[in-house]
Amino acid sequence: MKNISALISLFVIFSISCSSKSENISTQEHLEEINQWHENQMASLRSETGWLNLIGLYWLEEGLNSFGSGIDMNLKLESDIFPDEIGTFELKDGKVFFTPNIDGVTSKAGEVNGKTLIFDQDQGISEALSFQSLNWVIIKRADAYGLRLRDFEAQAIKKFEGVDRYPVDISWRIIAEFVPNNPPKEIMITNVIGQTTPNLSPGSIKFVYDGSTYKIDALGNEEDEELFLIFADATSGRETYGGGRYMYVKKADATGKIILDFNKAYNPPCVYTPHATCPLPPRQNILDLAITAGHKNFGDH
Repeated sequence: MKNISALISLFVIFSISCSSKSENISTQEHLEEINQWHENQMASLRSETGWLNLIGLYWLEEGLNSFGSGIDMNLKLESDIFPDEIGTFELKDGKVFFTPNIDGVTSKAGEVNGKTLIFDQDQGISEALSFQSLNWVIIKRADAYGLRLRDFEAQAIKKFEGVDRYPVDISWRIIAEFVPNNPPKEIMITNVIGQTTPNLSPGSIKFVYDGSTYKIDALGNEEDEELFLIFADATSGRETYGGGRYMYVKKADATGKIILDFNKAYNPPCVYTPHATCPLPPRQNILDLAITAGHKNFGDH
């Protein structure tokens, strides 16, 4: 019994020390951490999977959908440097097939010849295809199927010089409290094209700033290591994007505490491209507080 008590005591001391260590950080360490995070964000935007190269989002109709730069294409590519008809997508019973009309369309397995299944959610098939600098993949949003098109040589990448942000301020690094939902509840989230879907919320994050208490409902599944936050505040539509900002935070420690660092608030992809389906903050996550930390708006949004 004494040994068990000793082990429990050691565990408690270890947990407290770990919690304290994660909560305490110098101003210089914090500045370096946020600057590195920001540079990673900028690199991600410029990467092949980033948002700057996204040049099109087309919603497929059931049946055949022609694709290319030709004037009579169902899915018209707004560029005259690519062929009139690259190929045809066929949506049938939740499956998407692609048939090339030209040589040079490739997948990770090599050149695509003839009708090929490229998307079937039930079978876990989601095949990216490429032609010259173009790359595309099928996405599903609610009951709609879309063609997400990228151009790895897009002008937006070449012109991108970064995103403005507020000065790094350690006062916006807040030790918050996680308030669990037992059991987790579903929150309805609407995106910018009007689709509304249920999202699992394991709980809310409660924090105090300047003497007032605020709460943000968090999204995430049990297996996730981080929680996803969608929020708007008094800067939204002024210095920051009107559709809110996003954040990821690590799940609560053993004491139920969460480090909520608004210096890591970043823009939704809709800020960088009109071809994204960004979720918007639910009403309860619109805060009566000016969060002057993190990324500011970009472009003319």
